[in-house]
Amino acid sequence: MALDSKNNIKSVFIVPELAEVTSGTITPGSTGATGSVVVANMSNEVLTAVTVTDYSKIKIIKDRGANLPLQQVILNLNDIVAYTGVAGEAATEQVDYIGYNGTSGSIRVTANNFYTVKLEHVPNSFAYGKRPANYKYGTYQSPLGLAQDSVGQGNIATGLVKSLIQNFVPNRSIDWRVKAELTNSGSSIAITGAPTSYKFTRWSKVVTYIGTDPVNLVANTYLRVGTTAADPIYKVVSVNTTTNTITLDTPYQGETATILAAGATVIIVASIGLDWGIKITGIKQKYDVNRWRQYDKVRFNTFLEGFPNDATPTTVTTTAAFDGVAVYEQVANDEYISWGDEGQIFVDQTPPLFREQDAEIGTQYNPVVLGWLNNLPSLIGAGENKGQAIFYIAGSPILTDQGLTLVEVLNAWLTGKFTALPTTLV
Repeated sequence: MALDSKNNIKSVFIVPELAEVTSGTITPGSTGATGSVVVANMSNEVLTAVTVTDYSKIKIIKDRGANLPLQQVILNLNDIVAYTGVAGEAATEQVDYIGYNGTSGSIRVTANNFYTVKLEHVPNSFAYGKRPANYKYGTYQSPLGLAQDSVGQGNIATGLVKSLIQNFVPNRSIDWRVKAELTNSGSSIAITGAPTSYKFTRWSKVVTYIGTDPVNLVANTYLRVGTTAADPIYKVVSVNTTTNTITLDTPYQGETATILAAGATVIIVASIGLDWGIKITGIKQKYDVNRWRQYDKVRFNTFLEGFPNDATPTTVTTTAAFDGVAVYEQVANDEYISWGDEGQIFVDQTPPLFREQDAEIGTQYNPVVLGWLNNLPSLIGAGENKGQAIFYIAGSPILTDQGLTLVEVLNAWLTGKFTALPTTLV
């Protein structure tokens, strides 16, 4: 009997934001909109929430265009054992604060002291096998005469950030990286003179602004990339009003981006806060579904060595990384593997097999899942088979267009068997 059994059969449907199809007979390209997903009978006639109740067996069909076969799966009402749907959630990276975290905390100061920040990578055992944890360090020797004040904290925080940046330069093309930036408890204000936007380039000290010259953003002030006390700051070395450029003391660590004027503020010298900190953020990993399908987040432990262990020691505040729910990488993985159940049998090979992909980079999806279980008789016994039809609905969890219609038709088909899904997924 086991010879006839198969578990975890997946049929993955990517449901883009398109207008619903409410009638007609589906053939390749017939909907006029590549990506249309419908519920149909065995004759490929589109069913509605009213007509679907006449059928115990239905098809889910996706029109993938005139040049590709229909994607489809047949479902029997008596086989359905689960019906769930949830809102997708965006992924986030791990963030550790050493000292000031936007609310509290400070760098404890000792003169003529060797400070060390030790970062331990916590590798995903599934992604990296039995590879041992590895470490990166940031170090700083504090000079004589430092006191527990803003200058002392600023020297130590800046020295450690520069060391961390330098020590991670060799890691820029491999599998785990973080960015290190300064934080300060001082209040930032709007940049007067009102440039309209700022172009930040990753790993560059030069920021280009567009519009009129800034007035209160000058040498030795701090440019805050954001508006809250938890946002990172960069010391300004100079402003060139001829080339419309701002030179920073340390290279910008974020992704290259243009930030509108309201998204950047300035801490003037008189407003530098007493408390300083270091913000360490995991950097999103490279991902290519056709070459490597291991979606992962950078996770690490932060250890402090040589920091004063006094009555109010320097603390580390951690916000863990979150993989997200139905983010592109997860959806692309599911779709890629599911093609094994659609006839593309070789999943891993060299060179890699480039499978057809409907999941779109950067799109947030919302998963709706039908679980099924059946016993298929054969000449040598009855094998128990189970699997899922998974619908990744693009866009907001407030369902609209064909995503809304799909859920409404499934709700009607499963009336009396499962609780209807809300049209706003939670």
